[in-house]
Amino acid sequence: CIRDSIISLLPEHVANQIAAGEVVQRPSSVVKELLENSLDAGAKQIDIVIEQGGNQLIQVRDNGMGIKKDQLPNALKRFHTSKLSNLNDLFAIDTLGFRGEALASIASVAQVSIVSNDKESEGSEINVVDGSLSDAIPAPKIDGTQITIKDLFYNTPARKKFLKTPRTEARKIIETVKRFGLSCPDLGISLITDGKKIIDLMPETLEDRIGSLFDNTLSLIHISEPTRPY
Repeated sequence: CIRDSIISLLPEHVANQIAAGEVVQRPSSVVKELLENSLDAGAKQIDIVIEQGGNQLIQVRDNGMGIKKDQLPNALKRFHTSKLSNLNDLFAIDTLGFRGEALASIASVAQVSIVSNDKESEGSEINVVDGSLSDAIPAPKIDGTQITIKDLFYNTPARKKFLKTPRTEARKIIETVKRFGLSCPDLGISLITDGKKIIDLMPETLEDRIGSLFDNTLSLIHISEPTRPY
């Protein structure tokens, strides 16, 4: 029902939590968004750590181009992106993400820490705790970006109760990582779940990647598109 006739602007944190529902359905959604960001940053190695099916911890570290200190706050703001700047860019998108919503949405329903640096700058760290964005502080230089997500959905218990068991959520994350690994055989990627290394892939050919991810007794048949006559 309509409470009254006053039309007002939603508080930013409420708008972000609502928007998060479109981006973050479960821990595997978070992993997907972070992996896409890493690939868009040109990463050649991505290392993932999760605990309790991603409910307690999701950490993704890459060796991509990194983020400068003065740009770190923008990484956590809605509709802030380096992937497009005008409407015409939408017709030439060559990145996996472009709307600039993922990190802001995640930060509205979890505790987030980002450590990053580009090749020319020192390391910096920024944190979001209970919706409050900290100032950027000095951090170790890692030549890439590390994003740590803790206590997913801690402030939206109605959504958290719909998550499956940690084991089921971990399995969904494993499936997500495998899909990325299969689509990017030249990418090194690892996944540690509750202290156990589940996936550890080095850059390889597509044929070798299929063998690494699936039953290596599979018989592969090369199919090429026939040449069409003029």
